[in-house]
Amino acid sequence: MVSSNCKKEWSTDSIPDLTGRVAIVTGGNTGLGFVTVRELARKGAHVYMLSRTESRALEAIEKIKEELGPDLTPNIDYINFNLLKISSAKGAAEEFLKRETRLDILVNNAGVMATPYEIGPDGIEIQACNGIGHFALTVPLLPLLKETAAKPDSHVRIVNVSSIGYTFARSPDFSSLEAVNQKGRTTMGRYGVSKLMAILFTNELQKRIDESGTKNIFCLSLHPGAASTGVMSNLLQSRPMLAPLVPIASLLWKTPLQGALTQLYAATSPEVEEKNLRAAYLVPIAKTEAKNTLAEDKDGKLGVQFWDLYSDGNLAPLSGSAPNVDYLHRPLVPDLVWKV
Repeated sequence: MVSSNCKKEWSTDSIPDLTGRVAIVTGGNTGLGFVTVRELARKGAHVYMLSRTESRALEAIEKIKEELGPDLTPNIDYINFNLLKISSAKGAAEEFLKRETRLDILVNNAGVMATPYEIGPDGIEIQACNGIGHFALTVPLLPLLKETAAKPDSHVRIVNVSSIGYTFARSPDFSSLEAVNQKGRTTMGRYGVSKLMAILFTNELQKRIDESGTKNIFCLSLHPGAASTGVMSNLLQSRPMLAPLVPIASLLWKTPLQGALTQLYAATSPEVEEKNLRAAYLVPIAKTEAKNTLAEDKDGKLGVQFWDLYSDGNLAPLSGSAPNVDYLHRPLVPDLVWKV
């Protein structure tokens, strides 16, 4: 794969002033999400931390306030979000829409990794929720993202955190929920498919946004790199033979701050627009990289198949209801893409 530098030595010092901007970060109470919330808030954004457990989220918010010090008063709020439940994703979006009139940055960061095969509460294989849960959150927010993009001096970003693990995906099939839930794949194979979903969603979402006539919404996916977070430690500790490697491996991993830099770049850097990084795939730190053949999806078939898995109502019986996504089908008249 060929890489090209977006910027050398990019750091949080390069993040522009975000005063007046509103951001959502899923899984923001720990790891890379925690750092992302902290750094966006440091630069003046009003950040919504979406995570499953309120007590942990509130503890994380207090910790961020302590780390930023008395001279800064970060504006951070919590909304409940369970990645494994479509109804929770829809509810989180609805709660946000009640509170805010703009959304500048959406970072779909939450995720589960290397879990044993298990069907979640909505009948979806747990790791597949990495892709489907964020789709269910993002879709209801699209009209507000478009409204924000129409305002003066707006720079709207949708960032889907993927992983180099997407390359583990083999023969992905999104034609039905049964196909997504098939047990034949390995643990990392299922994880790879879920992270491929993030890239395909990014590709297809950017395509549909562009076709709608909206020009200043940029969708990006990325691999954050191996960072010293609970997810990586849990991955090794879940395998007895690898558990002793945790202390050694942790010396080679990036710090959480280093791991979060690429998604912070995607969410905030003016270079994203200057370099027209629409549907770009980034790797550490803040570099573009070519996707493999599956993720490139040149004919768009996989992206449409993933999109239709949810938007055609295939999952509605499992969650009780699905959001109205009729306006997201590619229209004959571009403006209809946003019609509810």
